[in-house]
Amino acid sequence: MSEVFKLGNVELMWPFLYERNKLSGKYQVDLVNLTPEQVTAIEKTGVNVRQKDDRGFFVTCKSSNYEITPHDKNGDVIPATCKVGNGSRADIMVKPYAWKGPTGNSGMSLGISKLVITDLNEYTPPAPSEDDETL
Repeated sequence: MSEVFKLGNVELMWPFLYERNKLSGKYQVDLVNLTPEQVTAIEKTGVNVRQKDDRGFFVTCKSSNYEITPHDKNGDVIPATCKVGNGSRADIMVKPYAWKGPTGNSGMSLGISKLVITDLNEYTPPAPSEDDETL
């Protein structure tokens, strides 16, 4: 199955939409606490759904070359100055794709065709404390 399909009302975690994740070097976001119906739809594509205590059932969507542009419910682009934070909810159009790594490993992953934020939990970095001195 390589058709685009919708995952509605998905919770986001660790969204690196406009900047690359320092560990993977990719734009990415975890889709967490997936429902049994969402897990079934994803697994039908051959994509592996993982499970962890703090994320429930989840998948990580990554892009090597393209930012993941979030939109609001009106279709307007949410600018990079607004940091989409953990716990935000979204309707997402995803498309499975096959990949092959440089060492010969291969698999299936989900790419994001469209990300519509339906409930924004904006991330605000903590203010520097007085203990954070720069020399």
